[in-house]
Amino acid sequence: MTDTKTKILDLAESLTQERGFAGFSYLDLAETIGIKSASVHYHFKSKDDLAVALVERTHEMHVKAFQDMDSTIKSPKKRLEALIEYFQGYAKNHKFCLCGMMAAEFYYVTPKAHKLLETYFSDFESWIEQQFKEMGHKNSKNQALSFLSALEGSLLLARLKRDPKIIKDALKVFLKT
Repeated sequence: MTDTKTKILDLAESLTQERGFAGFSYLDLAETIGIKSASVHYHFKSKDDLAVALVERTHEMHVKAFQDMDSTIKSPKKRLEALIEYFQGYAKNHKFCLCGMMAAEFYYVTPKAHKLLETYFSDFESWIEQQFKEMGHKNSKNQALSFLSALEGSLLLARLKRDPKIIKDALKVFLKT
């Protein structure tokens, strides 16, 4: 990936997490990076192309993070605790989960991005479900859906109230053994 393309993706990710995907334009990206708007269009013909690239990159990054957690953290409960800490980092930085933010703007992104978001959340939920299976939960699928919903929802509240601890408080009920 070119340096300019990476800068565009990094800035677009940050702006999406702070303002939402609809909250910035190609002109905003170009001015902040110090390039012409045509340079942004060179790398991403349309904003949908940018959305697709952001979701794909986030998905790849999270798949790798889950694989790393699976191989380095032996306890599924500890893996979920690590996930909670990761999400608290978003709130500490006054950001939101990129895919969560884009899912909230469902009608703004195109069907291709919708499909990628659905796949992202399906994979995310499956990984969480596996953790609950390993913890011996009888209905790990429902537990995973509830956990993921509480995770995204508590991030929203933590960001609103500027209190990252809300995330841990909201999810501790899932980690009782």
